[in-house]
Amino acid sequence: MLRSAAEKELQTRFAKSYLRNQAPVMRRIEESVCGCDYGGTSWSTRREVDHIARKLALRPGRRLMDLGAGSGWPGLYLAALSGCDITLVDLPAEGLAIAAARARADRLPGFRGVAAADGRALPYGDKCFDAITHSDVLCCSPGKQAVLAECRRTVADGGRMIFTVLVLGEGLSGQDRARAADLGPPYVTTETEYAEMSRLTGWETVGQTDLSAQFLDNAKAFLAADRANQTELAALLGREDYGLRLEKDADYIAAVTEGILRRELYELRAA
Repeated sequence: MLRSAAEKELQTRFAKSYLRNQAPVMRRIEESVCGCDYGGTSWSTRREVDHIARKLALRPGRRLMDLGAGSGWPGLYLAALSGCDITLVDLPAEGLAIAAARARADRLPGFRGVAAADGRALPYGDKCFDAITHSDVLCCSPGKQAVLAECRRTVADGGRMIFTVLVLGEGLSGQDRARAADLGPPYVTTETEYAEMSRLTGWETVGQTDLSAQFLDNAKAFLAADRANQTELAALLGREDYGLRLEKDADYIAAVTEGILRRELYELRAA
């Protein structure tokens, strides 16, 4: 699939993040805030992912796809927790290589491999998964409706999908909307709400949960951890990028506190 220059630049940025996030200081911070150490880039915590595992009714023999899987969080953890079969899909090969190595090291019996693929054109046949998850992926993706349609095509009838996403606050003024779009992920703005996009692509929304309070707590925890690890982070990232990281933490705290950015969880059933 042809991708724009902006999409390619974003892919490169994520690839660098997956490699950087394997550094000991990054994994310590991730463990302290999210309860995992995969070097991921989403805001998903272990408590949240445990909830997702229960909602998806994962067990041995269930076929799960983690879309935008990066370096393996949360897909590999879900497979280790439940014994389900897991397939990881993303674009940056760097993250997928890290995830595959982790799966081998953890000796996951249900690991079914990785695929470097765009969510708008999945390399799988119809109805070949029982469940799908993606964590803070659609807010970093163009063609959101096409992604939802491909997920519906590849999941069995009655199958479940759970995803988290950052969204703009409701009823924003033009100025606040522009500010939220600037502070949020690259493709956070949508013209159609996710529940409606889901309906149009063959999904029924069976649950929608506002995770903004947890998101705010996590942003504050990341800021505190980043400050506490200043010396190591500045050495790893460079002092300028370390400063930008602190600024981004503070921006998210302000945006969620003001209500211009939210984080939501959607639970869908394939209609």
